[in-house]
Amino acid sequence: MTENVNAADRHGHTPLIEAAKTGDVEGVSDLIRRGADVDARSNKGKSALHYAAANGHAEVIKALLDSGCVVDARDRDGHTPLMFASNYGCNECINHLIDFGADPNAKTLSGNTALTYAETNNHPDTLALLVKLQRAKLAV
Repeated sequence: MTENVNAADRHGHTPLIEAAKTGDVEGVSDLIRRGADVDARSNKGKSALHYAAANGHAEVIKALLDSGCVVDARDRDGHTPLMFASNYGCNECINHLIDFGADPNAKTLSGNTALTYAETNNHPDTLALLVKLQRAKLAV
């Protein structure tokens, strides 16, 4: 019997979301090779990329982005993976997301941005990085 790589639990979590959440790069790569939906969403609208960003798993983020997932996926409140990476101060994650086109100016339904989360959660290095990236994007 073959396991359904897109089977979801009661929270809408697929095996790919679980592997991304725990930082299992090999598991993520295996599931993608076996046809996992890289843009599958939990019941709260979060993708595997959201969970990888929220948990600081930069290599998982790179694997998901290399497989073509949506970089600026929105959960039900309008959060993007970049906002989660900023909330937790993961600059390596932020760099991967920006390299793949994440929008540092995206806003949640309540108007918050990645910069808001970096500042509110006292991540000065992350805030400086986002400001630098925002200026570079405006200069283009």
